[in-house]
Amino acid sequence: MDTDATPMQLDFATIDGRRIRYAASRRPGAPQVLLVNPHPMSILTYGDWWERLCERFDVVAVDLPNHGGSDADETVVTVSQQAAFLPKILDHFGLEQPHYVGPDVGTPLAVRFMADNPGRLRSAVIGDAAAIGEVEGELLFRLGAKSRLTRMMILSPGGAIGGRIYCLIANRVGYKRTKNPDKARVKDYLESTTNLAKLRAQTGFLASYRDETPELAKVVGTIETPVLVLHGERDTFVGIGNSRRLAEALPNSEFGVIADAGHYSWEDNPEPYLAQVLRWIEKAEAGS
Repeated sequence: MDTDATPMQLDFATIDGRRIRYAASRRPGAPQVLLVNPHPMSILTYGDWWERLCERFDVVAVDLPNHGGSDADETVVTVSQQAAFLPKILDHFGLEQPHYVGPDVGTPLAVRFMADNPGRLRSAVIGDAAAIGEVEGELLFRLGAKSRLTRMMILSPGGAIGGRIYCLIANRVGYKRTKNPDKARVKDYLESTTNLAKLRAQTGFLASYRDETPELAKVVGTIETPVLVLHGERDTFVGIGNSRRLAEALPNSEFGVIADAGHYSWEDNPEPYLAQVLRWIEKAEAGS
């Protein structure tokens, strides 16, 4: 892809034998921020924020295994497997107690991680996702999480076709306010999704919700990390009730709605989302 189209300087690191794509702007001594990709997107989704984050923070953005420009890996697929890989990312980049930003698939991953690693994150901004209990949303989303037949139908045409259809549908429901999504970003998202091995693992992550979300509901009440749960006002694909329920279950949390945004609320309406992120980090840094 044309890396000149993004302010992010993309690079690769080998973490536990896996090739992981990342972008970083290191500022020793500044508060640390970790951004992880949503699905079926990549870290390029944070391009609108990147330069402003870099002015204030020690920032690392990472494509999780099987997403964006990172390698496919059939051993890091489920929510729990991704959560178990996250400490390796933190250790590789020397992130001691970062503020975490991970909407969408980064949400159940964060809940699992925070429950298993108390105090490792300074704060978290998550949402636009299902994480605990029953999955709510449009039929296609619920079938993707529950139906093996639906996942087989997505995969059966192969990555080039199935992934393209999958990504196009996701973009249609993800953007509500945005009329002309950045072409370089969409191309990057498509390159990931049309890789059959990655698409298989991405759908496998959703498949793990059936077993994972009931378990997360059992441990969410133990999480003391300050968590801001955000959700797009016009997100019909993943029901907003998922995020409300998560915020209510977390002991130290707030819930917020991103006005006029669809499922990709962080990109569909980036300015109010970024304002919420900055407010939450400032609040956590102040210890209030």
